Amino acid sequence: MADERYEALVRRLDRLDREVRRWRFVAACVALGTAALAVGGAAAAPRRVVEAQKFVIRDAAGHVRAELGPSEGDREMVLRFRDLGGTSRVTLGLEGETSLLVLGDKTGRPRVGVTTLAQGAPSMTLYDPTGRARVDLGLGREGEPRVALLDARGGSAWKAP
Repeated sequence: MADERYEALVRRLDRLDREVRRWRFVAACVALGTAALAVGGAAAAPRRVVEAQKFVIRDAAGHVRAELGPSEGDREMVLRFRDLGGTSRVTLGLEGETSLLVLGDKTGRPRVGVTTLAQGAPSMTLYDPTGRARVDLGLGREGEPRVALLDARGGSAWKAP
């Protein structure tokens, strides 16, 4: 009788030992699978931050078509779009505490400029084909409107007020 109980106990322990080994194997597989998914998912996930001093976009022929970055003196931050010839046609940026948008012609000369000064005074300037300012429209520091028409030498032809 003691032998039968002993044998039953040994069989039960063997069965429990097999179950424990099976559960350890399952747990190890789950852990490895989870680790593989975590590593694979992390590698496939896009990075949310890209850092650089300057970004340059080139077309298929290798011509610079757009640039984003600071100037040499780090005083201005500019996004500049260029035409096929490399001429700057659109400039959007910050210079000191002034924000600006400049539209240029095919020679690179400015034709329209929109700025907001540090104190918030906005203005728009229209330029002639030589790049000289001819019309200036804006608001002063206190919000008073101003208009100026300029002659070819840059002198005042008419202004209000």
